[in-house]
Amino acid sequence: METSNTANIQNEYDIILAHPSYEVNQTFLSLGFRETVISNNQPEDKNFYIISRNDISIHKEYLFKYGDKSILFHEQDRTLLKVNDRWDKYKIVSFITNPEPPKELYQEMKQTLKNYIEFQKEAVYGIITAWIIATYFHRCFHAFPFLFIYGKKQSGKSRFLDLLERLSFNAMKVKGVSVASLADSIDGIRGTFLNDQAEELSNKKNTEILGILSDSYTIGGGKRRIVNMSNKGRRIMEFETFGPKAFASIKELDSDLKDRCIEITMLRAIKEYPYPDAYLIIWGDLRDKLYKLLLTRWHTVRDLYQVTGKDVSHRIKELWRPLETILRLEDVSGEETKEIKGFFLESMQETQNELSEYEIKLFETLKEILKGKDKDILTVTDIAEKLKSDYTAMNDKEKRGIQTWIGRTLNQLSLYTRHAGKKDGRKAYEFSCEHIENIYQRYKTDTTSGDYGETCVLSHKSMSVNMLVDLETKTEEMAGDIHMTEKEIEI
Repeated sequence: METSNTANIQNEYDIILAHPSYEVNQTFLSLGFRETVISNNQPEDKNFYIISRNDISIHKEYLFKYGDKSILFHEQDRTLLKVNDRWDKYKIVSFITNPEPPKELYQEMKQTLKNYIEFQKEAVYGIITAWIIATYFHRCFHAFPFLFIYGKKQSGKSRFLDLLERLSFNAMKVKGVSVASLADSIDGIRGTFLNDQAEELSNKKNTEILGILSDSYTIGGGKRRIVNMSNKGRRIMEFETFGPKAFASIKELDSDLKDRCIEITMLRAIKEYPYPDAYLIIWGDLRDKLYKLLLTRWHTVRDLYQVTGKDVSHRIKELWRPLETILRLEDVSGEETKEIKGFFLESMQETQNELSEYEIKLFETLKEILKGKDKDILTVTDIAEKLKSDYTAMNDKEKRGIQTWIGRTLNQLSLYTRHAGKKDGRKAYEFSCEHIENIYQRYKTDTTSGDYGETCVLSHKSMSVNMLVDLETKTEEMAGDIHMTEKEIEI
């Protein structure tokens, strides 16, 4: 009995589970498709798998041997894409007999984009081309940047999404989405998720979806468990939602989702462009080259990825690395890469959920109060009087609004070092200049660009002239949102 159990365990260790649609691991890369074949004089859908190792081959069974291992494609009721919708089976067979990577694909795709859509800056064509190519390699990366396509109606947002649908890896375009369809669709085909009219995500009923989307930019994020009920009983199933995503909206996205995005602002085009109709041969030709690039260069991409992002940090580094990898893969010139990275960093300053202008002003006010001192004991009123020059002229409701906002921000950012009892009958806190600076350095926007440019940080000099709009336009809003008693306000 012990020998039998040991043998079973050994057999389990000999099996590598693989996703049927798209798998990348240390051993191989695979792509799965569905095709209609004739079986017993009847049409029937069957899956087949393209395997890239040292060679490239097609397998029609969900279990096959590779060396001393068995590869099992874990289909789990997943429905794969029909091959004819994305790739030509005859081109696949021809490619396998002579697996050569395409040349100058980046330049060809960038020129194609120029033929169908207008962007405001040259660098945008480059960054979108790199992004599209990167969607094919996204399982080689630990994180992937989203796109936020922002603009008024009739500014080209839907056209942009159509182009992405034609070219991106296993792309699907939707209007509105449920948690179940989001998880099941992305998990099923590991494709590129394109969300038109994404302003609907701001609806309170979509809070759960927003949480999943915000987490799904990393390879371990956005997972969801559900209870699957069937005639075989109930079982827990886990779905993942990591993958490339683009959101088109006439309104701002939720801040947690937006700071995973490269923002592309769209304006109505000056000239007329041909529409990227789905039937055009060019899309199939380009996808053919993109799949070939993936199957022949995925080892190289994994190696290049390891040495990218050395001059940026934190989340910005995670989001930049896939793009830099593709630019290196396609031998894009240093000058063009510099322009693309410059645009990327500018976008990061717009989308990163860092300190607001109001919060920066609070930091500057605290630094001014503590100037020349190591520590000081302050109340919210002390800070408010320095923050707003006309504080004493405000009515009580306006003052409470300012006090409430300051109190919440002090607690949220842990700006004080300790409670310090009472001062002038109000709660007081001890502030340290060193501690304030330490917190500021943690939260400031830092898009270090190394050889490509200068470090960009939010500072007092970078604030707008109408900073806070004197805070007056916010005072009523702050005061109207008070949920604190008079004693709680006395901090």
